[in-house]
Amino acid sequence: MHNPPLESGMGAIPVPGDFIRTMFIVRQYLIAILVCLPAFLHAQDASQKAVATLPFHLYDRYMVISTTLSGTTPSGLPPDSLHFIFDTGAEVTTLSKQTADHLGLQTKDNGGLSGTDAVVVRVPTATLNVLYFDKTRLPFVKVYIEQLDEFQDLSIKIDGIIGVDLLKSFIVKIDYEKQVLLLFRSNKTPVNTPGQRLPLSLNFNTPVIEGTINLPDGQSLSSRFHFISGGEYGILFNFPFVEKHKLNTRLPVLSTDVVKDLYKELTYTNTSLPSLDLGTIHLELVAASYCKDVNDAGSLHEMAGSIGFMVWRQFRSITINYSGRELFLEK
Repeated sequence: MHNPPLESGMGAIPVPGDFIRTMFIVRQYLIAILVCLPAFLHAQDASQKAVATLPFHLYDRYMVISTTLSGTTPSGLPPDSLHFIFDTGAEVTTLSKQTADHLGLQTKDNGGLSGTDAVVVRVPTATLNVLYFDKTRLPFVKVYIEQLDEFQDLSIKIDGIIGVDLLKSFIVKIDYEKQVLLLFRSNKTPVNTPGQRLPLSLNFNTPVIEGTINLPDGQSLSSRFHFISGGEYGILFNFPFVEKHKLNTRLPVLSTDVVKDLYKELTYTNTSLPSLDLGTIHLELVAASYCKDVNDAGSLHEMAGSIGFMVWRQFRSITINYSGRELFLEK
């Protein structure tokens, strides 16, 4: 009578030859893993490294970076170095008319809309085939051509303003201590990114964060704010938010400024707040202002206003993952 093989919970008991073959296969797998692991770790590490390091200089609170055009321009000029203000509030990339004329760009008249809430005009547009940032590049950049006369008093020639076009293509780290912008290609924020993580949302294409302002009477108001790296202010309130919460009577008036905007003169009232909370970060004595002509309102949600350079300069670094919708603030 034929007897069946002995069985256990693990199945049939292997004979010595089967056991040796199994261990050989396991050993081969382990060797393959050990051979491939360095390459995998190297690739993972490479994805976490910056593809560009851009020194920036501050001119009257504007963060200015340099970029280079590749190849010759339509007018036969050699490649040129251009100076752009980096501003996260710039939903489109702007090029000065003087620079566009110098480069001999072919423009499309009345190709784009520009302006403020009070005044909207059509401006010419053009396309830059490529902008080089250190060792990486941004191809086919559509630019809106404007006068940009408000920057003519700076000690450096400003060729344009860039913001969201850079944020859409890279994770951007602003290192205020070293005064550099670091660009990362990965869609995932680099591991060990320092700072408090805050969720990021969008109002149209402008990045938005949530914050809480604390008033002199002890009341706190939480709302949404545009994240504007180039704003020459601490907080710039939208006037409907000021009227709704009567901030023009609840906050002290420190001074007023008359400022020429792109198309008209605006009168700003300057004040200060006891403090501002961004997540668990608490900032004391925050400068603020408002103007009856300022209203960067949201279509679906209340927008209190914008938070600008005078707040952000208090941080060591800020990492912006636009596509991943997160922001890291390192104090």
